[in-house]
Order: sequence, then C-alpha cells, then structure tokens
Amino acid sequence: MKQKKYKRIDKRLITEGSQIDFNLFLPNDTKSAMSLFLQSDTAVDGNAKVKLREIEGLYVSEEDEALYRAYVGRHLQSIAQNRDIPTDQKAQLIYEKAAETVSAMFKNPESLENVKNAKDVVNSSIEIILNDHCAVESLMKITAHDYYTHTHSVNVSIYTLSLGAFLGISGNDLEILGMSAILHDLGKSKIDYEIINKNGKLTDEEFTQMKNHPAYGHEIALKLGINDERILSGIRHHHEKIEGRGYPDNLKGDQISYFARIIGVCDVFDALSTKRSYKDPMSSFESLLLMKQQMAGHLDMDIVNAFIKMLHNQGRP
Repeated sequence: MKQKKYKRIDKRLITEGSQIDFNLFLPNDTKSAMSLFLQSDTAVDGNAKVKLREIEGLYVSEEDEALYRAYVGRHLQSIAQNRDIPTDQKAQLIYEKAAETVSAMFKNPESLENVKNAKDVVNSSIEIILNDHCAVESLMKITAHDYYTHTHSVNVSIYTLSLGAFLGISGNDLEILGMSAILHDLGKSKIDYEIINKNGKLTDEEFTQMKNHPAYGHEIALKLGINDERILSGIRHHHEKIEGRGYPDNLKGDQISYFARIIGVCDVFDALSTKRSYKDPMSSFESLLLMKQQMAGHLDMDIVNAFIKMLHNQGRP
C-alpha cells in the first residue's frame, strides 16, 4: 500500500467558528506517523483553538491539500484581520491566493466561481491595506518582477487599491475599483497564446489583435452578469489616452472614467517596472520619470502625481 504523504500548514490559518472539509493531523510521539486531530466536516470551536495554541505542527494529507487551499481562500478576510499573523506573511498569503485565483480566471474566464474568488481576494487586500500601515509596503515588496498576465493583474490590483485608498476612495467604491483592476486584462484570455507570450515586440498585425483585449474583457464581464459601469469602464477603457488616440473607443479627457484613469496609471507603471521577454525592467524611479516626461498626453498627471506621493510614502522610488 502506498504510504500517505502529509504537508505541514500554518495553524494560524485555521479560523475559529469555521467548518473544515478536510482532516487535520498531528505527528504522533514516534513522528513516523500521524494521528487525527480534527475530522472533516467538524466546526473549529473554542476548545480546538485552545488546543491549537499548544500544538507545534499541524498537517493535512496531500490528497486534501486542494480542499485546504480552497478553505484558506474562503477565509482570507478573517486571516487578514488576524493580529497574530505578521503583516509580511499575510501579504504573501494574499498575493499567492490572488495569483492562483487570477490564473484560474484566465483559464476559465466565464466562471462565476472565479469571479467570486476574485472578490474575496480584493476584500482581503482592502482589509489588510486599510487596517495595517505596513501592509502596502509588504504587498509591494512581493509584486513579481517578471511580467506574466496573471501576476500583472494582481500587481495592478495591489497598486490600484493602494492608490485608491491614498486618494480617499473607501467602502464599496474601493471594492468596485479593486474588482475592475483585478479583471482589467480578462480579455487577454481570448487573445492567441503565442501573441500574449511572444518573446519579442509584436508586429503591427499582432498588436492590432492585442488591442481587442479591452473590448473582449468588457464582453466577458457582461456575460458574467457584471453591470456596474465603474467595473466595466475600468476593463474597457484602461488603454484610452487623455489626448485621445487610445483604444478601443478613442475617448479623451473626462470621457475616460476616473477608475479607468487610475487603473491606466497603475497598468503602465507595472508594465514598465517588470521584466518582459524583450526588455529589462526599469527601476521605480526610471518608470515614474518616463511617465512624467513622456506620457502627459496619455495618462492623467494628477493621478500620476498622487501615485508618486503614495509610493514615496512607502519608500518605493
């Protein structure tokens, strides 16, 4: 018989009052086998939490790891509120869950479950950003340095939520902004994989295809039942330009929604400051300098200036 394998987990992520759908194990005295601590379909009550404080190692079986990961995703907001978990660990956990969620969304862009998971990630990010002054710095330290479609969406959502909070956006408006940001590139799921991952600059024909992604994303969002115009405009209009000549609708100035202009600034910054197949990453300072000096007709400079102040407060540039 094949020996069962186990994975150690962080006991602080088991939330009191929750129901687990996987077994939890402890190493027994010989440490060569495991003993059952909590059975699947059990509520984590106060007694279990008291015992957990005395336990050194807590494990799940490898076959239950997917169930455990799904459980962590469902309870991200409670985890974000947990003062016993250091900020950098919470930030890492939220980032990893966000990347996993967005990756699943690009594989299955019309899944309502994936949109619900994205909302959980956004709300957890908001929770940590608003209630822990070190959180923004911790999240920004994690942002991936290599450009991948899903990590780019996570990075943009982190920058956008941080900037939105800095600009005084709060409550449901901040959640809406975060959802628009994390979904902003969803239309790339409809673009040829070879174009998305091309090792070099796109040809004119390929770029013409790439320019369809905001409209595709808008179409997918409508199919998913998303009807908030602020989310939809952030998805459709994050590549519009202040002086016009953007895509897909050639809008200009205040025709471009506030949320789309915020996401546009964060989108450009992340694209410049991450490594692409055809270019090395710019430093934060170099990226911001280029945005200030060369993109006045493209980006809302009031938002760029606010973004610079926000990053400066985090010691980023």
